[in-house]
Amino acid sequence: MLTIRISPLRDMEEADCSAPDTKRIQEAVDTCHAQGGGKVVLEAGIYVTGTIRLNSHVTLCLEKDALLLGSGEIEDYPDNEGCFVDAVGHRRGRALLCAVDAENIGLEGEGIIDGRGGEFPPEHPGHVIRPFLVRLVRCTKVRIKGLELRQSAAWCLHLQECRKVTVEEVGITNRCNGNNDGIDIDGCSQVHVRDCHLDTGDDAICLKTTGKQPCEEILVTGCKVTTGWAAFKIGTESVGDFRKIEVADCVFYDVKGCGIKVVPVDGGSVEELYLHDIQMRNCTGPVFFSQGERLREYLGEQKEKPGRISHVRLERIAACVVSAKGSFYQGKPWGNALGCVVFSGLEQLPMEDVAVKDCVFHMPGGLELSGSARNDTAEREEIMTRQVPEMGDQYPEFHLFDPLPCWGLYLRHIRGIRWEGVQMTCGEPDGRPMTAKEDASNVCE
Repeated sequence: MLTIRISPLRDMEEADCSAPDTKRIQEAVDTCHAQGGGKVVLEAGIYVTGTIRLNSHVTLCLEKDALLLGSGEIEDYPDNEGCFVDAVGHRRGRALLCAVDAENIGLEGEGIIDGRGGEFPPEHPGHVIRPFLVRLVRCTKVRIKGLELRQSAAWCLHLQECRKVTVEEVGITNRCNGNNDGIDIDGCSQVHVRDCHLDTGDDAICLKTTGKQPCEEILVTGCKVTTGWAAFKIGTESVGDFRKIEVADCVFYDVKGCGIKVVPVDGGSVEELYLHDIQMRNCTGPVFFSQGERLREYLGEQKEKPGRISHVRLERIAACVVSAKGSFYQGKPWGNALGCVVFSGLEQLPMEDVAVKDCVFHMPGGLELSGSARNDTAEREEIMTRQVPEMGDQYPEFHLFDPLPCWGLYLRHIRGIRWEGVQMTCGEPDGRPMTAKEDASNVCE
């Protein structure tokens, strides 16, 4: 197999926002592909490029101390055939590294890929079309190993309708702009994310289905995650189904937007989901399952009816939960977002078959009742009889349900939940009971 080595042209002091290395790196990738495949190796040093397109049978390798920087000029990231129009009408899909319909491709090494996403802030004229860091569309046999991926202008790693993907020992730091997701797995199959460390501003590991292709046979193991939003999430984009998903042996810490969030609201169903051996430290949430009926259209696909969550197992999850009260979402205070374990289906389509076993939840509590004994009773009655809003067509967030009529476990529209060997404690005094049930049947405690 062919190996093409590339040396840097510049020192760190010369790394401006231009992209003089794009052409020579792209030519090396194309040459390697044309001659049957192999490696393109970036030696230690600094490179600045716009979009590089990866081709079949080629691995781009960054040696130790190699730094690939993204251009600060939006013109250096042209449209490609994988671009798409998102749900709010914006054309997305430009990227620093991209591939479409490729097979047997790789990104590896001990180097760093930095998108310099701060070059495209909200006031920038190219902010709406700001590039992803890595975006792979309909690719097969993908290997991403060992690299540091940093500061994308948008999502960091987006896999769309890909198969047979391994992402291992990758570090992701992505907190410089809006929508700074870590890894988005969209309508993919046979994906294994293992031993990665993610530090993100938005959802860290997020499964989506923007088309009819399901997300299935997805395995996430041994990852450490800190994030300004959800650590592991399914949805919100959820036209297709999700099945055979497993997350295990992970640590979620300092999470502001819910540790585990499963919110299929666009018609896709979630089934055969197994979450186990997970530690959560200083996390809000911590577990939020909610069906909805937003039914938004993506990529020309739209469902007429909502989907269901079923056949779910949570085992050996240990969570130290903190309140989100005092935090802000889209500039607005969250009010009573104190957090509960929530399983909420739809009245016309209840959630089914959930098992929670050998878990430990230390909840924040802290909703104290004030005033005289008579006022305490009245306030308690008001909370306990409050109609918790249905999710409906809203964007699904856990704080929309608060204040809930309990401090620990809230069940609604569910048929069959087993609660075995679970410990639940409350950190601050709370006037609510531990558990509240609404339209819940076959509850085994």
